[in-house]
Amino acid sequence: LLELRGWVLAEHWFGYGVTATADGPRRVVILARRAFTRRPGVGWVELLREATGWTEPDRCGVDWAATEAALGTVLPGDYKDIVDAFGAGSFDEYLDLLVPGALGTDLVSWGQDMTRYADLYRPYPVHPAPGGLLTWGTSEQEQTFHWLTGPADPDDWPVLVQYPDGEWQRFDCGTGEFVLRLLTDRTPPFAFPPSAGPFPHWFASYELPEG
Repeated sequence: LLELRGWVLAEHWFGYGVTATADGPRRVVILARRAFTRRPGVGWVELLREATGWTEPDRCGVDWAATEAALGTVLPGDYKDIVDAFGAGSFDEYLDLLVPGALGTDLVSWGQDMTRYADLYRPYPVHPAPGGLLTWGTSEQEQTFHWLTGPADPDDWPVLVQYPDGEWQRFDCGTGEFVLRLLTDRTPPFAFPPSAGPFPHWFASYELPEG
């Protein structure tokens, strides 16, 4: 390869260059799909801190034993790590975390109220029914983010997104990976609005004073 220039457009890499062949230099065009990669040994919380510029110390104010007892289930470890690090708030003012004890976005209250509105979540059952949904986040665009609970390790629960028109989309990844890719990954099936711009990402805390 004698020369190569590359550009990024949405979920693709485009390259134009010159390669050496037996017949002399030859122009080449390269098209490749971008792949999401995670740096080895780096946790999702650390990556989210880097992506959002979040430098506040861990919040660590949640009684997880009491929370899990109230809900009747152990929760995914990466979700608990995110809450411990960030507390109550919103990523890019797009995805609001449900956090135990948070005013208006209390994970336990939402979870306990889901059975009252079970029809909204069809065709899925709701927790504590076997394999039921448990909501962990909401969006300004009226999307809701859920775990599909089950007998498996909670760290293996997939994420289900419900859209305002009632459609569902499944993501076979954990909470930490999902939040990071929602912010940064333009590759379908992610490609949520926060990933579209070149602007920095941020976390807006509902616990800390502005400024």
